[in-house]
Amino acid sequence: MQRFAVIGLGRFGSRLAANLTAAHQEVIAVDKSSRIVEEIRDQVTTAVALDATDEQALRAQGVDQVDIAVVGIGGHFEAAALTTVVLKQIGVKKVISRAVTPTAADILRRIGADDVVNPEDESADRWAVTLANPWFLSRFELDEKHSIVEMPVPPTWAGKTLIELKLRKDWGIHIVAIRSTPEAEGGPKRRQTLHIPMPDRPLEKDAVLMMLGSDENLSKVPRHE
Repeated sequence: MQRFAVIGLGRFGSRLAANLTAAHQEVIAVDKSSRIVEEIRDQVTTAVALDATDEQALRAQGVDQVDIAVVGIGGHFEAAALTTVVLKQIGVKKVISRAVTPTAADILRRIGADDVVNPEDESADRWAVTLANPWFLSRFELDEKHSIVEMPVPPTWAGKTLIELKLRKDWGIHIVAIRSTPEAEGGPKRRQTLHIPMPDRPLEKDAVLMMLGSDENLSKVPRHE
């Protein structure tokens, strides 16, 4: 489980915070509006009303201890920029800031944002899955609730067959294909191969799985540490 702070609970921020919580992550939701905070309180781990440019207030709520902070403030660029700077000053490891224009995105990166999300191009659902599941090597969104992802074979799955794992029955996940790495094929000079999964073939620990399923089910797959 990772710890997130989502600051600015407009449409984007509220949905992102709720989706991250639904994906079993710890979320501190922050907004200046007490009304908005009350509306989302039951959907997140913690919801607080405060001025996100107030360094002491952020520290008091443990925002300085989160793994990732997302600045979702969209209607007031100055507030978004100041919040981004303050978050980096208090030691947040990764800050992702929202920008509504390319110029704003460039400025936010220059003042410390580790990444920038543009609501015109990125949906809150997609970012929730990406942030909650950093071990996915790649992800192709089929619709707003289903995806195909690539990820290394989880350690607890290595050596087991698809029959033993019962992925379709117990997980609601389909293995579309398996990509063997050079190590799995016996040497660094061998090319990677893509093959159709055989239900009775044990999964190699160094292989990569291409899996199809709902984002909810995919987020429950054991992570590859």
